[in-house]
Amino acid sequence: MARRACTSLPFHDGSVEEEKGPTFFKIIRPGFNTEHLKIPPAFRKHVLHETTKRATLKLKNSSDTSWTVKVSITGRDIYLKDGWQEFLRDNSLGDSEFLVFRYDKNMHFIINIFDKNCVERVNITDLRTHKASTFPDKTKGPLARPPTAAGDHRYDLAAEAAHVLKSKGEHLPSYAAAAAFKSKFPYFAKVLAGSKMVAIPTHFYREIFSSSKYDELFLVTSEGKFTVTLLPCTDTVMLSGGWSSFRNGNQIQEDDICIFELVKENTMVVHIFRK
Repeated sequence: MARRACTSLPFHDGSVEEEKGPTFFKIIRPGFNTEHLKIPPAFRKHVLHETTKRATLKLKNSSDTSWTVKVSITGRDIYLKDGWQEFLRDNSLGDSEFLVFRYDKNMHFIINIFDKNCVERVNITDLRTHKASTFPDKTKGPLARPPTAAGDHRYDLAAEAAHVLKSKGEHLPSYAAAAAFKSKFPYFAKVLAGSKMVAIPTHFYREIFSSSKYDELFLVTSEGKFTVTLLPCTDTVMLSGGWSSFRNGNQIQEDDICIFELVKENTMVVHIFRK
């Protein structure tokens, strides 16, 4: 049965005045609207006379973070294409999230993300706006090396992550999406087993954490911010105390793929690709 597009959805942000601008919603499902996004036909009237080659996507309450997406017109249909997958990847979308798009004229859209638990998502992408120069000087205390491009280290951390994914996760349905992940920040990948602890890869530890004396890390997902204590062991550290709470809180299952992206001194955004 065909579904009717829903437009001009009433939406309140908790303030006294309702946010203005027509809205539509989309549910993001793997293989359905992850390659591109079709703007509902009933919404076409709002953008038709302002259509340009590019659209700008921005999260509600974000700072300066935005995504530029190519606009494609086929017949009477309008699509968001090149750049759409990057928006999904950067915001860890593709698991039946509910997105509300508010049109702010001139092909600018403000987006609210609701996870499948029906709760509005905490904005995690603003963490990526931090630059190395904003980190405290290392003389003030033992800090991990400031995040830099994944390929700027003596050891290619991105290549190691790709190798881990291919050798341990190539058979999994979520492999392709995880393998497409890219970031300017250092990251590592794990195919989760049933262990109560997770070891940070040795090369990642040596490049990033070996000179620090952290007792804990902060792991950030759409479910919030979790504190995990670090347990030293030979040539690395283990994500130990708090890991079970993090895993349960994010409903992580065996054979789910997690990519741990260091976006701030001891803060990692965790991207979860479910099996």
